[in-house]
Amino acid sequence: MKFSIILINYNTFAVTCDCLRDIYSSNWDWDFEVILVDNASVECDPEEFKRLFPLINLIKNSENSGFARGNNLGIKIATGEYLLILNTDTINLRDGVAKCIQYMDMHKQEKDLAGVGCKILSLDGSMQRSAFDYRTGLKSVLLSNSIFSFTASKLGLSKYRKNGYMEAMHEKEHSIQAMLGAFMLLRREVVEKVKPFDPDFFMYCEEIELCYRIVDNGYRLMYTPDANIIHLGGVSSANTNQWEYNNRQNFLSVLLLIFKQHGYFGVFIFNVLYIVNFMTNIFLMPFRGEGAKINHTHFMNGTKYSLKYQKVMLKYFKPSFGSSKFPFKLSIVEEIAKSA
Repeated sequence: MKFSIILINYNTFAVTCDCLRDIYSSNWDWDFEVILVDNASVECDPEEFKRLFPLINLIKNSENSGFARGNNLGIKIATGEYLLILNTDTINLRDGVAKCIQYMDMHKQEKDLAGVGCKILSLDGSMQRSAFDYRTGLKSVLLSNSIFSFTASKLGLSKYRKNGYMEAMHEKEHSIQAMLGAFMLLRREVVEKVKPFDPDFFMYCEEIELCYRIVDNGYRLMYTPDANIIHLGGVSSANTNQWEYNNRQNFLSVLLLIFKQHGYFGVFIFNVLYIVNFMTNIFLMPFRGEGAKINHTHFMNGTKYSLKYQKVMLKYFKPSFGSSKFPFKLSIVEEIAKSA
């Protein structure tokens, strides 16, 4: 089997069906399998997928265990040489998948090459964040600081301007630190060696953490702009009608990711930088246009979560500088999210 496609469905029947139709109409030159994990959806009977697409391997989860654990169920039974971790709200897959498979085959002798990511586009053709060539968290907050971005642009350091930085890095082939979970093509043997997704993450940042472990174990991840797909974005989260909860979960996952990388001290620095960004945006608000209001709201919410999580996390995190041990399980992560 050349590659295994792993999809997670959670109450997105119509969108998932569109993705499956796109997959089975792609007519790739290789053998592949599709593993669909249904995370206890209540929208319809998961067996309906099997009726419409009899070739899929359907896993019916007894609970909504999140993106990481759901994918791990699929990875456990996958037989392909490559694993394609794919969001169900992706389309226009034929050429993007083919070019990434060809890329991996072309570099098959490079045993340290673990995977490749492609350019991810919105339906209107605009570019989405597809990969990171730096460790997200502390640097990403710095890049979003208005004063830093303005100063860097005046000094000619265009690579440090947030928008220009993303556009520049997405137009060239290069090694990366992480790729986005909407599309990840990975060697199965590498994932098995470093272990799959960290089950401590429920939703968001789990793919980043996996990529970091892959790189830290001596492997390389690459990004190619020659391949692209379309990602509709946020469909499963939107259907929960819990935007604020999802936003909190995203922020919490970022903090957990930073804690795993830098310990409690890293979380503290991240929160300080976030608050500095918040104050910067308040200061610059009178001098900026309408778009600044959106940015201001974003950082205001982020700062609120930061302060709340700082208080709640003290209850569970051992505040030891440089500690990277994760002292609690997913159930406590959920408790933090609910109590914050």
